[in-house]
Amino acid sequence: MATSPTTDDVLVAWTTLPSKEEAETLAAAAVAARLAACAQVEGPLRSHFIWEGVAQAEEEFRVTFKLAAAQEAALRTWVHGRHPYAVPQWLAVPATRVSPAYQAWVLGIR
Repeated sequence: MATSPTTDDVLVAWTTLPSKEEAETLAAAAVAARLAACAQVEGPLRSHFIWEGVAQAEEEFRVTFKLAAAQEAALRTWVHGRHPYAVPQWLAVPATRVSPAYQAWVLGIR
């Protein structure tokens, strides 16, 4: 039985936005621009954080991207250029156990 390959060719990345509409628009546009193979919108979430020295809590919506590692810099720059926050969340991690078919699909979206 074959096991899933270990690879960093596929990444999962996240950002958050203040409204569902902004999250949906960003997710759809990133996929349309072929910067991500998939973008999912989740929320609302309740985020607790320190901003400018003050503890705050806000409702946010998470966008999760699945993308080729080669697209990460382009997607990050693209997201930051369209993001309403002064310091957008951007986290990207390698998907280390990816099925061969899913990996081929993600890497084929360019």
